[in-house]
Amino acid sequence: MNIGDPEHTFPPVTRRFLRYVRIDTQSNPTSETVPSTEKQKNLARVLVDELCEIGLKDVEMDQYGYVVSTIPGTLNANSHGKQTVLALLAHMDTAPAESGANVLPMVHPPYDGGTIVLPGDPAVKLDPERQPALLRHKGERVITSDGTTLLGSDDKAGVAILVQLAEDLLRDESPRPTIRLCFTIDEEIGRGVDHLDLDQLGASVAYTLDGSGIDTISFETFNAAVGYVKVAGLSVHPGYAKGVLVNAVRILAEIVASLPADEAPETTEDREGYYHAHTTSAGDVTSANAQIILRDFSSSGLVERKQFLSSVVDRKREEYPGASISLEIKDEYKNMRSYIEELDIRTIEIAFEAALDMGIELKEEIIRGGTDGARLSEKGLPTPNVFNGGYDYHSRFEWNTVENLERSLAYTKALVHCWGRHLSDTSE
Repeated sequence: MNIGDPEHTFPPVTRRFLRYVRIDTQSNPTSETVPSTEKQKNLARVLVDELCEIGLKDVEMDQYGYVVSTIPGTLNANSHGKQTVLALLAHMDTAPAESGANVLPMVHPPYDGGTIVLPGDPAVKLDPERQPALLRHKGERVITSDGTTLLGSDDKAGVAILVQLAEDLLRDESPRPTIRLCFTIDEEIGRGVDHLDLDQLGASVAYTLDGSGIDTISFETFNAAVGYVKVAGLSVHPGYAKGVLVNAVRILAEIVASLPADEAPETTEDREGYYHAHTTSAGDVTSANAQIILRDFSSSGLVERKQFLSSVVDRKREEYPGASISLEIKDEYKNMRSYIEELDIRTIEIAFEAALDMGIELKEEIIRGGTDGARLSEKGLPTPNVFNGGYDYHSRFEWNTVENLERSLAYTKALVHCWGRHLSDTSE
């Protein structure tokens, strides 16, 4: 269902986006399969078909659901027979936070600065007081869901942009490196590149198209870990419980309450780290579990947060000797900035130069979260993250615009051409 112009009148990248968001690809953090949900492969198969249809010869979906393809370069190899290969990535899954089933995308008339009420749930409103970024997009055609689901810009906007880029570049003989397109699984649950074969990908530099807003680049993320707390208690009849009952729920609640309230996601911003009691089990007196997320932009800060959580658990062990309290802390990803700057600073420099070629000012935006790029950079493939036009990810308030999709597509082309120019100058 669309409001205003018929769908066939939209730019090709928008039409692709509207198709892709209708395919449910929500990932599942509790699943142990790869991908975590088989339905992610439904979009993967569509991408394989469309990439073949536009003329790419090297298109594969592997057993895990990763889709990889090659856009041939127009540059000659250097004197050593080597060639810089640029990878461009987007993830196919959507976040578990909101439903991704039966998404009904809506393209609204040019935005006039007012409130947009989504008809599927009138309580879901895009209001410039809550979302001031809307006012920077007056006159643009806003894309939303009907308000009952998320939209899926994170990251089907990136997926649509890359497929359209492939079609456009096949008609463009401007200098460019060989490009490897890669569509990943399970990014939203932190497993996006767990099974990605980097040798097979064969890239030396990369970008993810997974950034929110417009005209942004991100090459700095949190250092991330998660603490798994398990409390085992002892249940007896509450009428005869004195000195015997050990209440696992109460102990777990005290552990969570010991986390600093002024260092939570809802009370921090910019480069401030946090503790986040993310999930708890459906526990009872005998057993209660929680996952506590730890985030910090510095490595030393994350170490301190791990130590603090450990000290909280140690104190509760002393206070409740009849309980069994375990804590396992696992690292998730690291701040990618140092890796990128050490591996290939050109990934940052050329990104800014491409923006100047377009006449836009690219802004550095830190990521208070993680991306496939963080994991890839740690693995040795420098991978900053660039914008795809979307806002309010992981919610029913999520939105993008027709014009933002085109702007991101244009920037990605400029990025490819800028790499082509640099590599031509160095005889690659």
